[in-house]
Amino acid sequence: MRYCTGFTLLESILSLAIFSIVGIGIMVVMSEQLIRVKTLEDKIMASWVADNIIAEINLAKIAQTENWLRGHDIMGNKVWYWQSREIKTQSIGIITVEVRSQEGSRTPDYILQGYRALDE
Repeated sequence: MRYCTGFTLLESILSLAIFSIVGIGIMVVMSEQLIRVKTLEDKIMASWVADNIIAEINLAKIAQTENWLRGHDIMGNKVWYWQSREIKTQSIGIITVEVRSQEGSRTPDYILQGYRALDE
């Protein structure tokens, strides 16, 4: 009697089905991770824009009001829109400066509050 070595057709099809299911699962996870990395990159750049605006306001002593002051910067080959305003605090001689930065006209990607001492 002769014994056949190797896989049967059923075993081959079953193994291919298992590998394809695992492959699809890996592709789904990788695509989700790529989307998360892009979102994280945008949030980090938005925080840098907000940090830069707070630094500019403090160094150049740009007057802030309770109305929004708007502008835009370019960072990472993207145009980032920002807006800043002054928020009164309980402390005498200190104001809170709020900066919001966003890419495009969506909701803010990052909101940063900084403090500034008023010159007496």
